[in-house]
Amino acid sequence: MTFWRRRKPKWPPGGFRSDPLGAQRFREVPEADAPPDEEWADPDPEAGTYEPWESDEFTQAEGSDAADYDLEPEEEDRPGVVRGVFFGRPARGVPDTDASQPHVVSTILSKKPGKDAARAVAWTLGILAVVSTLYWWGPPGFAAALPASGETVFEQGETWRLLTAIAAHADAIHLLSNAVFLAWLIYLSYGAFGSSLYPWSAVPLSAVALAVTLEGYPPNIRVVGASGMLYLLAGAWLTLYVLVERRLSVAKRIVRVVGFFLVVLVPTSIRPEVSYRAHGIGLFFGICLGLAYFLARRDTIRAGERWEWD
Repeated sequence: MTFWRRRKPKWPPGGFRSDPLGAQRFREVPEADAPPDEEWADPDPEAGTYEPWESDEFTQAEGSDAADYDLEPEEEDRPGVVRGVFFGRPARGVPDTDASQPHVVSTILSKKPGKDAARAVAWTLGILAVVSTLYWWGPPGFAAALPASGETVFEQGETWRLLTAIAAHADAIHLLSNAVFLAWLIYLSYGAFGSSLYPWSAVPLSAVALAVTLEGYPPNIRVVGASGMLYLLAGAWLTLYVLVERRLSVAKRIVRVVGFFLVVLVPTSIRPEVSYRAHGIGLFFGICLGLAYFLARRDTIRAGERWEWD
């Protein structure tokens, strides 16, 4: 096969030359009265043209391997040697196996969360415990100012309730059930993405999600609890997991996310005192947050990946 064209190399009559497979070739010296060989005619410097030549056809020797040939850097301009691929196979510097593919061996999700993540969890749980305790046993006037409702937020303009209602909980069981999963999600989110995701993005967006939730309820319905923020963080984390964790195939990532959603986030029973509307709206806002966060910090996230060859 013809795989290279270039100008005729300077090859003195009677000299030896090695082809790309190392075989010695000898150019015969024509007789004095014989006409010059047109194939090897010298270029005409005045015309500015030269006669191109084609390398001979040859195939790889039986039982040999292209990786066995030591292609020195100065040989890259010789016929038969191309950069990157040598006869359809990887050239020097590229692993010579059919399975040679770069793959991600670590991402920003691979590192273990540090002490800052643990402190963020401790501060969050502490705030929830203090505010919930005040809601249970605090002064009546103070406790009444914590829950959120459509009447107090939209009609009376008490927008701070969108934050205090997230911290207050109806009872200890309500607090513990939210605290377990919330602590785990905060630990992972803060450890991988820092404070930009939680609390500076997740907490304000949780307040917005709660406001949207109150729009669908009667004005006198009061809402308390961090369930909406829990589902928002879960939606953001699962979305970012699918987009960031490229150590696994897309199918495996989706299967894991769906399994987590069905096991952890889907309720096993329906209770009238639980605001499932807040769960669904929080999950939707979390998915939007995960997509927006990834698009805004795509380069930084991808820069944290480490690739290796098989």
